[in-house]
Amino acid sequence: MMNGDLEVFLDDGWFTESTLFYHGYTYWFEGHYTPETKKYTFFIDRWISKLENDLYTYRYILNHEILGYEEIYRIEGTDWKTLKEQFLSAPLFDGKSFLQVEKEFVQVYDGGCVEIRRREEIAD
Repeated sequence: MMNGDLEVFLDDGWFTESTLFYHGYTYWFEGHYTPETKKYTFFIDRWISKLENDLYTYRYILNHEILGYEEIYRIEGTDWKTLKEQFLSAPLFDGKSFLQVEKEFVQVYDGGCVEIRRREEIAD
């Protein structure tokens, strides 16, 4: 993982609002515990973005919506460790698990938005 520490991410970063860039997308990792149900929930959202200086990502906004925004993964359970194992083994990134592609991830910060008029305006 570039710009980040894999061990820190695996300790608790995967569950506490981490932002990573991989192959043209920003991935948002987040989880929470609900005491009333005694369940953990973990999810990953992603959207098309542009990486700049290997540090900042910019979302594309088209017609007031984030381009390509979608939730790609959601799991719930009563055991935090089991959720982590499920996440780490799920083929979410081009058919590969997180650990198979972790060296290609870049830990990033939100740089803001880029307004576009057509999808073709996306810069590589």
